Amino acid sequence: MEKLLEVNNLEIQFKSQKNVVYAVNGLSFHVYEKEILGIIGESGCGKTVTCRSILKLNNSHKEKGNIKFNGVDISNIEQKELNKIRGNKIAMIFQNPSSALNPVITIGRQLIEIIKSHQKVTDEQAKEKSIALIKKMGVPDPDAKMKEYPHQQSGGINQRIMIAMALSCNPELIIADEPTSSLDVTIQNQVLEIFKELKKKLCEHRGRW
Repeated sequence: MEKLLEVNNLEIQFKSQKNVVYAVNGLSFHVYEKEILGIIGESGCGKTVTCRSILKLNNSHKEKGNIKFNGVDISNIEQKELNKIRGNKIAMIFQNPSSALNPVITIGRQLIEIIKSHQKVTDEQAKEKSIALIKKMGVPDPDAKMKEYPHQQSGGINQRIMIAMALSCNPELIIADEPTSSLDVTIQNQVLEIFKELKKKLCEHRGRW
């Protein structure tokens, strides 16, 4: 089985006015094809900055080590090449979906823009795929949801929308940053079951997840 993601000796530093804070220091791990890997640690130990560093989403920091995706070092690739990977080959589900989604753009437009940015499809084709994804996530009345805004939804619905966005371009790797932390226990279980079912289906479809 091939390694899909390799993180080697990752070090992330944030500078304050007086000193340097080591958010991550010497972290190494890898993810194989078809594998689910969980990173566990207390609040503030560096889980989120590690997730964000894979897609170069951290700001105001110094980073060392290297990150390989499908055997290619993506630690210092150009922005143009990185944009081809973000949301397309590697997708991320953020910890707080309500703040990650754009509050002034409809759910439908956000999904359509992501799909069109990576796939050669028409607006209508992107819309049809968006509706199908929302429906697949168990969101009621997906046609109506396309016209609504994130602030009109519950935390559970927004999390399902985020998962739909992450799946919209059939990524090879999905990074989920505490995707159930802001949800109640019942919704947490529902979201985890969605992940299990998606892994099963996507492994059968693509041979990897």
